[in-house]
Amino acid sequence: MMQEHVDIQELEKAADRTGVFKTVEIDLLHETLLSWKNSPGDPYTVLELRDGKSLVAFAIISRINGRESTYDIRYLVVDRDYRSTEGGRHLLQLIDEELLAKNSYAVIRLESSGLKLINIGPDTLTESGYKMIGHIEGYYGPDNDYYYLIKTAYRNPPSFTKPDGPLPDEGPAEAGSQAPEAQK
Repeated sequence: MMQEHVDIQELEKAADRTGVFKTVEIDLLHETLLSWKNSPGDPYTVLELRDGKSLVAFAIISRINGRESTYDIRYLVVDRDYRSTEGGRHLLQLIDEELLAKNSYAVIRLESSGLKLINIGPDTLTESGYKMIGHIEGYYGPDNDYYYLIKTAYRNPPSFTKPDGPLPDEGPAEAGSQAPEAQK
């Protein structure tokens, strides 16, 4: 749930304990959290998942400027003690719930390293409906690729139907669409 009283140091420590964030990324996390503290929800929203008093995971999301329903996941962190749990999946559900409480749909984007994806669970994002639309091998170093994932979440999912067969050709090409053998 979105928190108004977040312990910034606790979040920084959890991110650092994962072992997948560089010092500069922890510094950027600190700056992001200070910005959030000064103006919660504009542009950042902090979501926490807890097991009693223990922090399991947290996310920082932001709405994309000029886009009413498009959001970036800026940070997605599962505490190392909860890696083997469903913490990542539950955190992604929490993000969906938060965004769909405000909008009828949300486009959610995530740019991440392979090591960070392993931290939340290697298949957690794809199992939660995210599609990989970008991948660069070795971008962050050996065995640490770049990934760009996206998902559209709906409060009331639309019904998509597939046509029974191929769609008929339309337009000017239709008049001369017979195969050359049929025209002889």
